[in-house]
Amino acid sequence: MTTGRVKLVLAESGVAVGGTERVVWELATRLPVKRYDVRVWLPRAAGVDEFAAALEARGIPVDRVDEIGSRWDWRGMLSTWNLLRRVRPGLLHLHHVWPSADRYLPALARSAGVEHLVITEHIVGHPNSEAQRVLKRAELAGAEAVTAVCGAVADSIARDYALPRERVRVVPNGADAPDEAAEWPAAREARETLGAGIFKPMWVCAARLEEQKGHAVLLEAAARVRARGIDFVLVFAGEGSLRDALEARTRELDLADQVRFLGRVEAIGPLLLAADACVLPSLWEGLPLSLLEAMARGRPVVASAVGGVPEAIEDKVHGRLVPPGDATMLAQVLEEFHLRPDAARQLGVRAAERVRQRYTWQKVVEEFEAVYDDVLGLASFTPAGRERRGAR
Repeated sequence: MTTGRVKLVLAESGVAVGGTERVVWELATRLPVKRYDVRVWLPRAAGVDEFAAALEARGIPVDRVDEIGSRWDWRGMLSTWNLLRRVRPGLLHLHHVWPSADRYLPALARSAGVEHLVITEHIVGHPNSEAQRVLKRAELAGAEAVTAVCGAVADSIARDYALPRERVRVVPNGADAPDEAAEWPAAREARETLGAGIFKPMWVCAARLEEQKGHAVLLEAAARVRARGIDFVLVFAGEGSLRDALEARTRELDLADQVRFLGRVEAIGPLLLAADACVLPSLWEGLPLSLLEAMARGRPVVASAVGGVPEAIEDKVHGRLVPPGDATMLAQVLEEFHLRPDAARQLGVRAAERVRQRYTWQKVVEEFEAVYDDVLGLASFTPAGRERRGAR
């Protein structure tokens, strides 16, 4: 049994700020300082420089660690092993975005004397080779706890790596209730600037401009809606490798007057609040934060029924679900939202209540604390009255 303050390393391998980094942030800043001495390990990618600086500004130590991409990378392995020996964490919590990420870290941690390993999987994925499948299977089997952000990810782990499904615990992502009074001025300004109005709805898709997120399908749906005589503003908030291609497709579909590419938006909350509906046409997913953030703001949401999305949204209760890649169905739902705004608003009201009941960050952190307690052999602690990192 472990007693006293636990040295905890939160390690993740993302190269840009996204949902995984948000989970790491919430754990690092909300776990009680009387129980946990937290460090964060991040890759050296420039895309997470700002994230690392923000953590350090909150007094959380950050180490920049190179991902070991090959078993022949002895220099990288030795460097990571030495760092593990120097930091000597009592608990390593490894956050995976792709199945192959950081695949050598668990074995190095064991050889360096790290006693306890927790692995969290954030997205459905498949191994790139049989060798990676073997490494991943050994990694998962050797972890004392494995968590996933949704049941769909948990099922994929069990299927792809022969891990008993009962060993995978679902701990979802979260979203806190917004301060709408603070967000509304910026939300009104966004509607005015982008040209939305009573008879011209604004639909927001907040997601990286990558194949996974299905933006091309949304553009096809938008063209169908416009062909039915409905004017609108479609806003893409996010950057990514497909921006040029998506802008070109927008011009091909003659949608340049309706579609806005905003790039990366620092404060996404007001833009979501400004939306008449939020759209997430993903082709595959874990449990996207933008979905929960839109639901928390009571926005009508239409999303592809992939990954953990159907676990958060019951169709026609908390939002609308459409098959992935189905532009016709997506266009139909957007048209219904516009023609029946009262019914759409009721979906948003129920969505906000759903988030308050199940998906707050406080609940997420407490569920991870329960996982840590199980791994460390500790009784559960009462959350009331804990000192948080934000109150130093």
